[in-house]
Amino acid sequence: MPRPKGSKNKKSVQTVAQVEAQIASKKEAKAALEADQAGLTAELEKQKQLLKAKKKELRAVEKELLALEEKKAEAEAIEAAAAQKVEIEKVVSKLVSSGRSADEILEMLKK
Repeated sequence: MPRPKGSKNKKSVQTVAQVEAQIASKKEAKAALEADQAGLTAELEKQKQLLKAKKKELRAVEKELLALEEKKAEAEAIEAAAAQKVEIEKVVSKLVSSGRSADEILEMLKK
């Protein structure tokens, strides 16, 4: 079979009107993308501000929580000391009722 004459890589010739139409469509696409980008940038800034506010609020809550936990620990220590005092008073009263002297009671408490 004989080869066809002419180049297979011919470039098509476009008219000025076709090129202008392509330029116009690309400009529209560019404008739409820029608008989307601007909208996303504004949304991103809004989200950053919201995140910043939430972080600040979280730090405040954590600080309050830490203060409450410290108060709880202090209250537990006071309650433990009070319970220990009551227990010691019970032991002392038992020892006094059994006829022990004050010196003997002090020696037993030191142990």
